[in-house]
Amino acid sequence: MRKPLVPIDGSASSLRALAHALAESRCEDGAEIHLLNVQNRPMHAFPGKLVSPDMIDQELRRDGDGLLDQALQAVPGASKACVRHVRIGYPAQEIAAAAVEFGCDAVVMGTRGMGAVAGLLLGSVATKVVHGVALPVTLVK
Repeated sequence: MRKPLVPIDGSASSLRALAHALAESRCEDGAEIHLLNVQNRPMHAFPGKLVSPDMIDQELRRDGDGLLDQALQAVPGASKACVRHVRIGYPAQEIAAAAVEFGCDAVVMGTRGMGAVAGLLLGSVATKVVHGVALPVTLVK
């Protein structure tokens, strides 16, 4: 993996995925790890009536940057090899689009471990990514 994409959602499994990607890429010259946080847009239109959509996007990006900061601080050596990105939208779609846009050669992501019932009802982002990208996907529990 010379250029993996690692989605970061603040979960412990996403931090383990970052550590795994770092360990796998450490031996390769020119390795570049792309960290991606995807923020969901608010489902309710009410906040948009109080503040502008730009203000909502700014706040979402600030939240995403905060999660990426936490990830870089939690995993030793991550800040040197990582490129940061924050997007707003549906996580699985944004992860798939980012992997193509950044020219990544793999996706390494955590599984949040919602369980079979919650995953069945809500749909797993990891499952959607596995089916939505034409790259190797490594899932880290």
